[in-house]
Amino acid sequence: MVIENILIFLAASIVLVKSASYAVKSIAKIAEYIRFSQFFAAFVIAGFVSILPELFIGINAALIGVPAVGVGIIIGANVADMTLLVGIIALVGRKIHVGNKTISNNAYFVIITALPIILMVDGNLTRDDGLILILAFLFYLSTILKKEKIFSGKAKKNKKAIGKHTIIFLISMLLLFISAHYMLESGMNLAKEFALPVILVGLLVIALGTTLPEFTFSLRAVLAKHKEIALGDLLGNVAIDSTFTIGVVALISPVVNNFSPIIVSSLFMILGALVVTTLMQAGKGITWQESFLLFFIYAMFIMIEIMLKGGIVAT
Repeated sequence: MVIENILIFLAASIVLVKSASYAVKSIAKIAEYIRFSQFFAAFVIAGFVSILPELFIGINAALIGVPAVGVGIIIGANVADMTLLVGIIALVGRKIHVGNKTISNNAYFVIITALPIILMVDGNLTRDDGLILILAFLFYLSTILKKEKIFSGKAKKNKKAIGKHTIIFLISMLLLFISAHYMLESGMNLAKEFALPVILVGLLVIALGTTLPEFTFSLRAVLAKHKEIALGDLLGNVAIDSTFTIGVVALISPVVNNFSPIIVSSLFMILGALVVTTLMQAGKGITWQESFLLFFIYAMFIMIEIMLKGGIVAT
């Protein structure tokens, strides 16, 4: 059973990454034909598509009655995005910054990242809280769209091409949902097989796997000298995951009296938001030397989570 679950987990991870990649490519082609602006295509459309792995895994966790695991995976992915992934992008790009004022605003970004944690201080994340998070996402999106162009010109009339890429996108979405289900299920089975806490496997293994699509997108962007898009995509993902994704999970299945397993990861998520935005607010962007600070934070996150949860047997 162990080998079988490992193979299922690896296969589901590969399908998840590849389907997310095809989804981003197809939606980018559709955006090109419709003539969306580069910002709208990269930050809003591609950014939203790249959070689908976390969203679908969160939905699957909520549907099988373990919403806290889903929320934990989303928070773990956010920690990885803001520390490990931003650090790698800064190291490869030598120095990166984001020019969009909404995303780079220190207080706003930290508040929107910390919002689900603030709502969970009573130990619960109710459907009302989920609705608040989704409304916060819509406010975040409207704030960005007020400052940026949506279209860059007249749409190209090519219904056949748009139809083709729409079909690819829909198939990719279906494969994303199915692979997310098997990735979560096999990950939980492996946790039980090795007598590990499910939440620990979710925070450190499954969460890292869900970040691969946005990491691939951002790495390609920074190698193509689009450093602002690379960083903006990662931070945009964090903002969307912290509001829309967690909000959807809470609407499907509220988290009740189950906040304690994700307290540490929540604190690291807020710390990551504070450190990244503070580095950006300095006006110099994030340099390759500062990437090692982000790596250190992620290493501390892993060590503390293993120390606190490593001795707890999975249930």
